[in-house]
Amino acid sequence: MTRAAAPGLRAPDPALEAELQNRLLEVEEALEKACRSDTDFVTEAASYLVAAGGKRFRPMLTLLSGYFGDPTDPRLVQGGCAIELVHMATLYHDDVVDEAQERRGRPSVNAKWGNNVAILTGDFLFARASDISAELGTEVSRLLSRTIALLCDGVIREVEGWGRADQSHEAYQEMIRRKTAALMATSCRLGGMLGEASPEVIDRLDDYGMALGMAFQLSDDIMDVVSTEEELHKLPGQDMKQGLYTLPVLYALEEPEIDGELRDLLATGLRDDASLARAVALVSSGQALERSRDAVRLQVRRAIDLASSLQAGPAQDALIHFAEFLAYRCGAEI
Repeated sequence: MTRAAAPGLRAPDPALEAELQNRLLEVEEALEKACRSDTDFVTEAASYLVAAGGKRFRPMLTLLSGYFGDPTDPRLVQGGCAIELVHMATLYHDDVVDEAQERRGRPSVNAKWGNNVAILTGDFLFARASDISAELGTEVSRLLSRTIALLCDGVIREVEGWGRADQSHEAYQEMIRRKTAALMATSCRLGGMLGEASPEVIDRLDDYGMALGMAFQLSDDIMDVVSTEEELHKLPGQDMKQGLYTLPVLYALEEPEIDGELRDLLATGLRDDASLARAVALVSSGQALERSRDAVRLQVRRAIDLASSLQAGPAQDALIHFAEFLAYRCGAEI
């Protein structure tokens, strides 16, 4: 999906959106350059997901956060490129961990070339991101390396929690804070740093990105349950089938009238479509989805409050709009 195909990810101000689109084209050029190698096959594998497109949500946050300082600083493009390289590297590795066969509507790298190529290509992209961050200075390099460590910690927590129906929802939210939200927080912090915003503004952007990232993942978790197969391009409940019990599932397991049957179904591994459909229906039947929407609302309200404390203008409006969109898409309107 491109940003053009996802209206909620477009800035509400046409002039700002046009500026962001132009800068994102520069990010795209930087990504293409960063994926080059003197070995053709490495270039092909590293460029595979770049060529598949994407929302470029994280570099967009970096560029947008630059508006609270100097949005014309050319380092913002390189910062956005480094952030997206880290994100893509995690996708290569995630597909190996998840044994995924598709990514963005095409065969995943591990399905196409095998796990070894996928893992090593992800490592290559991490190295490229580190190279760019080093050119941007010690502070940026330290920020990115700490964020990558936090991401890896989150993925390890996710793997350790697979198939565990006894996992607490607090533990799950801490995992997604590290695995998903941390990179969005870094995207915003990096934009403020490179745009040379004040330290107070940089900290607020970081907090905004963390809240937005939490809302982003929790919203996705709800969508995995409530969306149709046509919308998801896969059967609903795939996280549950893979043994990843997201917040709606964990909440459903706390409901006495659902708990027993749902646990029995999860114990089977949901190997057939009928058992998967029944598990999705159970998660949808009680209060689990509304409790999950409340969790989204909490993070969205926090993101809006933080954005509202920043300098008024189109960039502030865009940050608020993105948070509201995440609530809207999963039925958690505030």
